[in-house]
Amino acid sequence: MSIEFTRPQLDALRADVAQGRDSVIQALLADLHPADVGAIIDELNLEEAVYIYRLLDSEVAAEVLLELHEELREDLLNSLTSREIAEDVLEHIDTDDAADVMADLSEDKQREVIALLDDPEHREDIEELLTYAEGTAGALMQKELVNVRTDWSVARAIVEMRRQAQEVDHVYTIYVVDKDDRLCGILPLKDLLFSAESTRTLIKHIAETEVFSVNTDTDVEEVVKLMKKYDVVVLPVVDKSGVLVGRITFDDVMDVMAEEATEDYQL
Repeated sequence: MSIEFTRPQLDALRADVAQGRDSVIQALLADLHPADVGAIIDELNLEEAVYIYRLLDSEVAAEVLLELHEELREDLLNSLTSREIAEDVLEHIDTDDAADVMADLSEDKQREVIALLDDPEHREDIEELLTYAEGTAGALMQKELVNVRTDWSVARAIVEMRRQAQEVDHVYTIYVVDKDDRLCGILPLKDLLFSAESTRTLIKHIAETEVFSVNTDTDVEEVVKLMKKYDVVVLPVVDKSGVLVGRITFDDVMDVMAEEATEDYQL
């Protein structure tokens, strides 16, 4: 459900906040998309924004936070404790978004938040993303992806894909890597379903070896150009050794494209 609040509705919401009518506020926002909730909160002052934010379910709150204007998001984060950021925000969002959130924190608070993350893999992924220079593919990518090995059978690949997919919101492409995790190609689902002679068929016999990728130090503007040129919605990211380290999806580059359009308009 999408909604655009009028001024009288915003005034009524402010009155609900002032009177502490939590159940009324929660009922009002319950069916709204996080982007719509974010747009509403953007119209409020910091105190009102924090009050409403704390009423949201953790998973919804994390998504709403990503929709806020940068200045308000930073102020709201500063009002939260390190434990709240770790448990109620970072645990519920992808690594690329988590790294963006972390970038809004001071170095001291970053260390506190990182130390409070329960999932060691999630913690290591976020720490890795923070090491890449701003404006590069490494800083823009997300670590969540699905990959299979060339020497796996179709049967094993399916089991592993199901397990990995639980951590990935949108599976655009299945990547194929060797035993050293170097990117070798992609595995179209059509080939997995119809080209394999049996469940014992090895992935290397049905994988497509032609795949476009970018390095972690590739400039994000070059990433945008490549995605437009080859008309793809996702690009794998590899390190200098060709090891698959992440992926960049089209929605990851939309902000970059918007910034480019703004710069062109200003020129």
